[in-house]
Amino acid sequence: MSVIDDAHAYFLTWTTYGTWLPGDPRGHVSNVVGADGRYHRKSNQFGAEHSAGDEATLNRARAQQKWETVWLNAGHAKFCAAAMISAANERNWRILRSAVMCNHVHVVVAGSTESGPATERVLKGVSQARLSDAMGKNQRWWTRRGSDRSLSGSQAVLAAMKYVENQAGILIRVANNQVVADWPQIVD
Repeated sequence: MSVIDDAHAYFLTWTTYGTWLPGDPRGHVSNVVGADGRYHRKSNQFGAEHSAGDEATLNRARAQQKWETVWLNAGHAKFCAAAMISAANERNWRILRSAVMCNHVHVVVAGSTESGPATERVLKGVSQARLSDAMGKNQRWWTRRGSDRSLSGSQAVLAAMKYVENQAGILIRVANNQVVADWPQIVD
């Protein structure tokens, strides 16, 4: 598959509710209130460093949590992938790569004429609805925000695709709007 025609894409990432909070010791990409009491906006560029873990920020986030923490299983991942593929097909978007893990989702999507945040809202929204319908209960599956990085140029798109492919603990893989057992070869 060639990516040259996909010189622009979005690299979207979001987490399941409660599993990767602002202040997490693994680092995070979130808006935070610093020790100085000032609001600090997240850096949302591909390759940007994560903010370091911070116990005060983590404790604040835990205290604000209103729903149970969500961990996805293979069944949940299938519903999530199916909803995203359906939404992409309806809009003529191409999910170049997506990986659904137990606590987060990565999507590299091309062809959207929407903004990054709007594209993310569509994919999160349809998967939220499908998961709630499938499980027979309304609940909060995803965090409110995520990362919606704009990728310009085939090298940036390729780098994001390779990043997604190299995730640990993938429950389901999507390439070219299809669930796949293994990643198809990328041809520059």
